[in-house]
Amino acid sequence: EMAPFWRAIFASLGYHVVLSGFSSRELYSKGQYSIPSDTACYPAKIMHGHIETLIERGADAIFYPCLTYNFDEGISDNHYNCPVVAYYSELLSHNMDSLRKVKFMYPYLNVNNSHELAAELGRCLELTLGHKFMQHALRRAVAAGIEAYREWMADIRSEGSRALEFARANGKRIMALCGRPYHIDPEIGHGIDKLATALGFVVVSEDSLALPEKPLEVNVLNQWTYHARLYAAAEYAAAHDDVELVQLVSFGCGVDAITTDEVRAIMERRGRLYTQIKIDEITNLGAVTIRLRSLLGAIEAN
Repeated sequence: EMAPFWRAIFASLGYHVVLSGFSSRELYSKGQYSIPSDTACYPAKIMHGHIETLIERGADAIFYPCLTYNFDEGISDNHYNCPVVAYYSELLSHNMDSLRKVKFMYPYLNVNNSHELAAELGRCLELTLGHKFMQHALRRAVAAGIEAYREWMADIRSEGSRALEFARANGKRIMALCGRPYHIDPEIGHGIDKLATALGFVVVSEDSLALPEKPLEVNVLNQWTYHARLYAAAEYAAAHDDVELVQLVSFGCGVDAITTDEVRAIMERRGRLYTQIKIDEITNLGAVTIRLRSLLGAIEAN
C-alpha cells in the first residue's frame, strides 16, 4: 500500500526504484529455506522470496523500514502496525545470509512527522549508502511521497465508489472482501476476488470504502490502522442490505483472534450474516466455492 509513497520519495532523490512485484508460488519457494518459523502468517513468510527476487534483479540496496505506526487516518484510538508488519525486516536481517550481498536498510521511521522522517531517512542514506542530501531536498522528497500516497488512496476510494454505483445501477449484490492491503496480492488472496465475481458479486475491498469521520465505538481497544478499516467496513456492510461481508484471515495471524470476533459482533448486532475464510500458503478453492455458495443460499433463504 505504501509503495507509491516510498517510490516517490526515492525517485525525487534521484534513485532508480525497483519493486519485487506480485507474489507467486515460485517466488515463495525462492525464500522458503530461510523461514525460521512455520507459525508465521503467509504474508510474512513470502517476504523471504521477495528479498531473494530483488537480489536476483541486481538491486544495490533494499529498503524495508520498521514502522511502529501506520499513517494516522483518524478512525482509531491509535494507529499501530501489527508487530509482524512493523518489524519483520529485523527478522530477515538475521535469517537471510543472501542479504550480505546488498545494503539492507531497515531504519525505524515515523511517517506521521514529515520533518522527523526527512531527518531520519537522511541519516540512514548517509550511514548505509554514503549518500548525503541537504535537508530541503529530503523534505521536498517526503512531501512528494505524501502527495503520491494521498492520490493513491483517493484513487482506491474513488474506484470503490464507482464499483458501488455500478452494482446498484445494475441490481447486483456487493461483497466487501475484507482483510489487509496485502490480501489483494494474487498469490496471498488466491483469486478469491475473481471467484466471487464469477458468482455474480461486485467486489470491493475494505480500504476502498469511505472512512468514518471519527473512531467507531467497538468492544475492543481500537489501536490498529488496518483493524479500524475492518470495523468501518463491517459497519458499512451491516447498514446496507445489498452488501455482504467476507473476512479473509491468515492461519498464522494472532491478532485476527480479536478482529474476527469484533467484525462478527458488528454484523450480527444488525442481524446480518458474517462469513470468514481462512487462507495461507495452502488453500482449497473448492472449499471456498462451497463457502461462498452457502452464503448465496443463506441470502436467498432470508
